[in-house]
Amino acid sequence: MALYEIIYTSLASHDLPPEELAQLLDKARAHNTSQGITGMMIYHRREFMQLLEGEQAAVQALYERIAGDPRHQQVRKIWDGPIRERGFSDWGMAFVAPDELALREKPGYQDLLAQGLRRAPSDSTGKKLLLTLRDDFL
Repeated sequence: MALYEIIYTSLASHDLPPEELAQLLDKARAHNTSQGITGMMIYHRREFMQLLEGEQAAVQALYERIAGDPRHQQVRKIWDGPIRERGFSDWGMAFVAPDELALREKPGYQDLLAQGLRRAPSDSTGKKLLLTLRDDFL
């Protein structure tokens, strides 16, 4: 199986209250798990930045689905390319939502904050790019 990753940014069509963001995360995790997709999502002030990883066809199909979703505006692919290994294999979808204190109890949130991105095993171009952009994004 050839692994692939995509990093994109988008703007939510409206501000997501914690309950709505939690529902979105739950649906994304369920779908991504069923498709063998892992990754990391950052949400901050209506902006998303997400790294998706998995089999190339599944990752590209999910990106196209997100790009066509009316809840996402200004979808911009920042990076895509093959990877040797997953950087986020332990998470169906890790996430950071610094404005949403109520979401800190959701699975994936505490692990990401405690271990950090640098602890992920992959040194893919996408992961390096995400590390570079993370602080500017937040």
